[in-house]
Amino acid sequence: MARRVSIKDVAQHAGVSWKTVSNVVNDRPVVREETRRRVERSIQELGYVPNRVGRDLRGGPTRTIALVVPELQNPYFARLAELMQIAARERGYTVSVEVSLGDPETERAHVRGLAPRPVDAVIISPTALAPADLLDADGPRVVLLGERLPAAAEISHVAIDNVASAVDVVHHLVEQGRERLLFLGMDGAVRSTATDRLAGFRAALRFAGREVEPAMIREVVHWDRAAGRREMEAVLAAGLEVDAVVAGNDLLALGALGALLDHGIDVPGQVAVVGWDDIAEAAWSRPALTTIAPDLQALITAALDAALTEGGEESAGSETVIAHRLVVRGTSVAPGGR
Repeated sequence: MARRVSIKDVAQHAGVSWKTVSNVVNDRPVVREETRRRVERSIQELGYVPNRVGRDLRGGPTRTIALVVPELQNPYFARLAELMQIAARERGYTVSVEVSLGDPETERAHVRGLAPRPVDAVIISPTALAPADLLDADGPRVVLLGERLPAAAEISHVAIDNVASAVDVVHHLVEQGRERLLFLGMDGAVRSTATDRLAGFRAALRFAGREVEPAMIREVVHWDRAAGRREMEAVLAAGLEVDAVVAGNDLLALGALGALLDHGIDVPGQVAVVGWDDIAEAAWSRPALTTIAPDLQALITAALDAALTEGGEESAGSETVIAHRLVVRGTSVAPGGR
């Protein structure tokens, strides 16, 4: 039996992105007339039959965006959802907040337009998607937040520079005289937020003339307070000499901080702790947590722009890097320090 003609086949034949083909198939007014005619000729010549399961349910514009996040227990995602609702409302859109819980089928259904509720666009922070899940789909426009999937070059992506932010963290700690830096949060993924932060951590340490010991890189599957505490407890039990902890997010950092304090270890006198995300709890911990703060408003604006801008094929595959800053607090600098 002959292979079914895919949207990717049509895109290659017409010399456009698959998102442009999807725009033509779904009759979206974002494609130049000349391009539309070329795509329509390719569809006819190849005999392409679109997957209309999601398309028929969608019908006309819904003025709704799906924000798909892995969880809401993490205050970062809860705050993101709240601010996204406010910003989208100002543009006349509603945000449907969907929690994937890391389930690949749930994430796949949203990006392929097969979720129960029709939407005009999907903004997703993926944890279980594969690059193939973003190909050959007739679904709504997709924007990736944070995690970038290899081979998904035609999908817009919005994130901070995770490598550069890790370099900022290490530079700050080295300036404080820290010698034994532990990285808490390596996840083993091919390419992820964690691997990018680890890459920046390694590069900055090498630049500073520090060795990167395998024992100082700790793998953590779930980035939450409990995992941070457990891993820090394991480090202390092993007698590993550490004078700074660089945690993949604030929740891991807060868990590690709790373990250190429970063991009577002076923070930051003996061990400094730094995280990412600048959740509200970071400012209220004692000592308050040093962290990387993304420009959340800029991230939301860029994500909505990528999801809603009527730019046809020119708008696909945009890469937006959001500013960040290191917020120095009491877990890395003692009162009166630099």
